[in-house]
Amino acid sequence: MVVVGADAPAWMAAAALLRSVSGAGIRIRVIELPTLLHPADAYSALPELAGFHQRIGLDEDLLFSLCKAVPVAGRRFSNWSGAAPPFIHGYDRAPPVAAGLGFTQLWIKGRQKGLRTDFENFSLASVAAKAGRVPVGAGAAALHAAFGYNLDAGAYSALLRHGATRGGVESKAATIADVEIEGDRIVALILDDGERVEAELFVDASGPRAALIGRMPGAGLESWRELLPCDRMLVASAKALKPFPAFSQISAFRHGWIGLFPLQDRTAVVAAYDSRETSDQAVLADLPALANIPIGGDVIASDLSQGVRRRAWVGNCVAIGESAFSLEPLDGAQLHILHYCISQLMTLFPVEADAFPEAELYDRIIRRLAVNLQDFQFAHYKLNRRFDMPLWDGCREAALPETLQRKLDVFAARGRIPLYDDETFQEQDWESLFIGHGLMPQSYDPRVDAIPEQEHIAQVQARMNDIAGLVEAMPSVDDFIADIDHQRQKEGTAVG
Repeated sequence: MVVVGADAPAWMAAAALLRSVSGAGIRIRVIELPTLLHPADAYSALPELAGFHQRIGLDEDLLFSLCKAVPVAGRRFSNWSGAAPPFIHGYDRAPPVAAGLGFTQLWIKGRQKGLRTDFENFSLASVAAKAGRVPVGAGAAALHAAFGYNLDAGAYSALLRHGATRGGVESKAATIADVEIEGDRIVALILDDGERVEAELFVDASGPRAALIGRMPGAGLESWRELLPCDRMLVASAKALKPFPAFSQISAFRHGWIGLFPLQDRTAVVAAYDSRETSDQAVLADLPALANIPIGGDVIASDLSQGVRRRAWVGNCVAIGESAFSLEPLDGAQLHILHYCISQLMTLFPVEADAFPEAELYDRIIRRLAVNLQDFQFAHYKLNRRFDMPLWDGCREAALPETLQRKLDVFAARGRIPLYDDETFQEQDWESLFIGHGLMPQSYDPRVDAIPEQEHIAQVQARMNDIAGLVEAMPSVDDFIADIDHQRQKEGTAVG
């Protein structure tokens, strides 16, 4: 097997393949392309990344010491809905159940009866995020809250690379001069030094370059520009925020959005915007005011191409991550897309090199994942209440994909979320997004009326009290990081 790519995509794939198939005598080699990263780049990841680290045997404490990671319990969205207050999409894992119903159904009825407590105050992760706390401990696990990660992209990629090469993955730094293709199969890669590289299976982890899949028949890119308007992205750094917040900040502005992603030694700043509405120079000039923080160091602007490949597995070439489909980093799914693609490749790992019947199923799964994520991200734009601004008016008035329209209609009617196969975000995530952006259900599940009023009130109050007690017992982000540093120092002293 040959993996072609750079940075986290290539080394996540290599590390997973090493754990999964190297014992079967399969040789894994990485052709490492020039990095796409800059010093200002950061990865913002969902809590599911912890499962990937566990499978490849990566000690998560290393993330906090080497990758300057900060744990975050959610994302705070502001300025998307006019004068409406910000809301936090907390990383809750599953809604608590009440009499066989989701707690959200109790909240909807309570709100119609006069309850004035915001929905996010019944989310353990959201309350923890607002309080600057990390959802760890037995209570947090019982209520299914978790934390995601903000990581220095260069350091994280280096950590993955070190683990994979130490485990036996071969690698060579090179660029690709040519790709020999016969029909729908890659015969060999021709590297810049003339080496001819053959393999039975090629994994394209080259990100938006699509160095392999972009040459394969029938694998053209379907653009999502008509729904997701941002086509440029600017990345910069600012000073570290102290104390560390337990959330990333996503703020809408006239031409797109600004993200602040706290790291231990700095704050990564990302601006995504529509080049038809503004220029790189204009965004750069306004960035300190938009981000409300002084900008330092280099600022990098680049194209942002959002879309999905018509085929992600062609012949003996499999695309993963942004080689298969790409989205702006609005909801922190970049590494999740990689992880999911890799997991599906492992599940559908070909049994022989002459035929790949698994390809069609892989394509269907990855397209479903892509469409579901596109829907989630576009819902932010569709539900905006920023008026008399061309970008935002256009998004609000745009025709919706049927999959997203069905979710909006069902939720608006009765507060339920119809989920499809291969969803990244679950019911509680969609509820947080819809309610946070101001979409309130007209009614609720009629079974709620079977709960006596006093019991209903008691359950709502108990939920708030439970959350308050759990959050109070959680460590602050600063204490969480300090405890890890202290433990590593003790272990180092003991080894010494």
